[in-house]
This record gives sequence, C-alpha cells and structure tokens, in this order.
Amino acid sequence: MSVVETGTAEPVAFDGLFGWYSPGRSGRAVVLCAALGFENVATYRGWRDLALKLNAAGLSTLRFDYPGEGDSADAAAGRLNGLVEAIRRAVRFLRERDGAAEVYLVGLRFGGTLAALAGEGEAEGLVLLAPFSSGRSYLRAMTLWSQTGDTLPDGTPIPQDPAAPVIGGHRLPPDLVADLGRMNLAKTAAAGPPPGRLLLLGADAAGLADRYEARGSAVARGEFPGLSQFLANPYGAEIPVRAFATIVAFCAEDAPARRAAPRPRDRNAAIVGGTWRETTVRLPHATGIACTPLRPDPGAPTVVFINSGVNIRSGYGRQTTDMARALSASGIASFRWDLRGVGESEDRPDGRYPLYVHDTVEEVRAVLDAVDARNGVIALGTCSGAYLAFHAACADARIRGAILVNLYKFDWDEADDLDAIMRRQFRSPASYASLLKRKAAWGRLLRGEIRIAAIARHLLGAGLARAASALKPLVQSPSARARTVAGRIAALRRGGRSLVMVYSAGDVGIPDAYARLGRSPAKIVRRLGRPLTILDGTDHNLSTDGAQDRLRGIVLDLVRETKAAAGGAQG
Repeated sequence: MSVVETGTAEPVAFDGLFGWYSPGRSGRAVVLCAALGFENVATYRGWRDLALKLNAAGLSTLRFDYPGEGDSADAAAGRLNGLVEAIRRAVRFLRERDGAAEVYLVGLRFGGTLAALAGEGEAEGLVLLAPFSSGRSYLRAMTLWSQTGDTLPDGTPIPQDPAAPVIGGHRLPPDLVADLGRMNLAKTAAAGPPPGRLLLLGADAAGLADRYEARGSAVARGEFPGLSQFLANPYGAEIPVRAFATIVAFCAEDAPARRAAPRPRDRNAAIVGGTWRETTVRLPHATGIACTPLRPDPGAPTVVFINSGVNIRSGYGRQTTDMARALSASGIASFRWDLRGVGESEDRPDGRYPLYVHDTVEEVRAVLDAVDARNGVIALGTCSGAYLAFHAACADARIRGAILVNLYKFDWDEADDLDAIMRRQFRSPASYASLLKRKAAWGRLLRGEIRIAAIARHLLGAGLARAASALKPLVQSPSARARTVAGRIAALRRGGRSLVMVYSAGDVGIPDAYARLGRSPAKIVRRLGRPLTILDGTDHNLSTDGAQDRLRGIVLDLVRETKAAAGGAQG
C-alpha cells in the first residue's frame, strides 16, 4: 500500500450512515460506492487511497458505509432498495453540505451495480468498475469464493443456509438475497435522465456502455489492470495504480468552479441506535469509535476490541461493530479502532501491517489513556489481536481481563518471515509421514531446508500428536518458553487479573497453547485458572451461526467476574 496523508477527511454522520468527507476546490464532488461485504474490507485501504487522490485533484469526496455494514446503523440493511437509497442520500449530502454543482458516482464491483441503479437522474457522471450485471452473477461469484475462503479448521466449507449465506463473515439477509435474484441491469428500465458522462473499466456483461451511449451519454471504456490483486484479501491487496490514474483524470476533467463554500462542520455528528451512541475519536496516530450505552452499567469495565492486524475497526464480517452494540444493551461501553497501517489510521513508518509486532502494545496503552478505565478494561483480541491483547495485559494493569480468541502464538520471533508463513500452503499429513522416512529428507532437515517448526504445528493441528511429539526436541529452544509464558500468566493471576482462552475446535493455534500450558486439562486449569474454551463447529473467525452469541456470553461472564472481583477488593 502507498503512503497516504492523514487528517484530510473528517467523519460525518447523515441519516444513520457513517462516512468520511473531504471538501475540494472545485464544484464537482464524488461519492465513492464501495464493494460489498468481504470485498469492501479487502479493498478498504486502497479505496481510501483513491478518495485521497480524487481530493488532491480538487474534487470533494464522500466515502460511506452502507446500511448494516461498517459503522453505519442497520436501518434498511436487508433490502436492495435500501442500499440504492443510501447512495442517493449520499448524493444529497454533497449537494447540501458541500454545495456541489455536479456529483459523480464511482462504484466498485457490486458498488458499481448499485451506482448504476442509483445514478439515473441523480448524478452527472458515472464510473463503473467491473460491475456485476445481475444480482445472480454476484451471488454466484461470492458463493464460489466462499467455498474456499469460508472453511472450518479441517478445510471443509462452513455450513451454509442458501437463503442467507455467510460470505467472508458477512451474512446476506434473506430479503436481500431474494432481491438480488430478481435484479438484472440488462433488463432494468431507465428511471431518469442518463448521466452526461460514463467511464466503464473491466467487463461489461450487461452492455451498459452501449445502452448509455444510445441514450446520449459520452462513454469511455477501458480495461481494469490489477483488479484481481486489488480484491485479493486485506493482507495481499495491491492498489491498481493505472486504473486509479484513469479514474482521477476522468473525474477531474473540466470540473466546474466551486460556487459556494462548504457548510461548517457538525462537530456533534454521531450515530445513535436503540441502546447506544457512537462517536469518532481521533488519537495521535489512530482512529477509533467509542460506543457508549444509553443506560450505562456504572460498575462495568470498558471492553476494548483489538482486531487482527489486517482488519478494520468494524472487524471481520462486521463482528466488532455488532458485538459492541450488542454489549451496549447490557450497559457495557466499548472502543474499537484501527491499528496504525489499517483503515483510517496512519501508515506505519516501516510500511508493514501491524501483525505480530510488539511496538503495537504502545498503541493499546494510548487507547487505554483515551477510554474510561475507572472500572478497568477487558481486552478482546482475535488471532494476531489476541497476541497483542496478551502482551498489552502483561504491560498494563488497567487491563483487568483479556479474552484471547484463536491465539496462534504467545511469543513471536520478529525475524520470522511472516509473509511466507501466511502464504505457505501445507501439504497433506501423509506426505510429511512419507517424507520423514527418506534418508535424503533427514539430510535436508539437518541443513535447515525443511521447516520443522511449521510442520510440527501443522501435524499437531491435524491431530497427529505422536508424530509431532517426535519432532518437538528439534524445535524447542533451551530457553523453555513454556515456563516463561506460564510465569507471565501466573503474574497476571497474582494481580487479580483474568485470562480466558477461546479456540475453534481444531484451530492451528491450539498446539502452542498445549506446549505452553500443558496437555492435560488439570495442568491447564492450574496454570490458567480455567480450562480452554473450545467452540465446536465454527471457523477461525467465528462466523458460523451462533458463534458470536457464544463469544458474547463469554464476554458477559468475564464482565460479571471482573465486577465481582472489584467489589470484593473494595469490600
């Protein structure tokens, strides 16, 4: 990802939608209509980069979360017309707040499909980036991705309800699925005057370019180089530099002069729901959302969410936003934020993603300075966020409890090749058993050409404990890290603080927990103070039916435990 400036966009709230607005020098403004669901999360940072480039070219820009996504409210989230109307509300926001004389819509993937539906009679220009021709084609593409992207720890696809499938953690509501099944751009009747200008990059299965040209629009067509790399995933996404340059040039061409200054900023902008009120908090290097219950529990600790180092503040499948608002019904305040290098926060100086880097502990401590920690804090982290939550708890006594979900490793050697580890494809367990029977393979092993540590973790995760045990002497260090981890946990417990470890059954991180805490349930309870919590039938991201409800129950239990311990200490 390229280096981008910060502080050029301000958070805004309108009609229950949350967004980021940047006023420009000209009289033309752009609404960026993001992709949906998982594709939106994967392209988030790059989409922000496009907005900054458009703004630098003099255009006002507005990015926003659709109903039911990101940090927006849920009204109209379950219907196609609710998504289309959200874009029209964004257009009205720019005409009223920004004073824009012209508004262009720039839509990516299904966001392009929505822009085509919303732009009739609403926008002076359209930029459609690889739009889907129909709702059915979108559902087919997402289903195909889900079969390999949404899997249980054993590699099988997660169970799906065809009427409400989960795609990358995002559940499509049944009514929306039904709407998508009926929507086809090639058969959609014109709803108003066509835009004066159209740019379409990528495939055009619906023949939109020809249709708009026949209706009088000035049409430009082109390829979309780098699309697949842009959509890959949050970790590997690459900005499509050539395509972005084409988009910026098209949108900025002959932009009219600004006729009026933007209206003053509404500094009290907030999103309010039935039990919560959310406001944006800008920290020195990061951006977060404070979720305040309308009826707070005066003795409850604040929950601080620590997402995996590639996920934006709303979390995988929007789970963090949903969890924060659900906890507010019990009077629990929470805070979620973007680590540096993610979402709306600054880039890291080293250009890395904040995955298993120890300096992020200081970011957590800065968050603790910003939240109400009078009753203590519970840190909830998943995957690399669990790693960060553990180390932050060891460093700061304000964290009274930590819930570590699918922790991969307690300790991380920063000399390890993270990119190789994340991208490595393991072969089958049988192939390793065969490999280690060969004399030549042992020679490669002793020369360091075979990564035994990685293989051992894989074998343990696959349940081949006996084979992995044979490899343990080769990978254990003399420093006896298991005792060190156990010692840190013991210190937390002596300070009256709690650690809860939650795993999906069969998760790849379970072997490290066994190695550090012991394989017998009794030994784990002696060291941790409680057993490991194993959730059957769910994936690494806990995106299957009921998994988040079970996690919320664990959070509520720890809140009650923390309150009781504080009451006992005061008594």
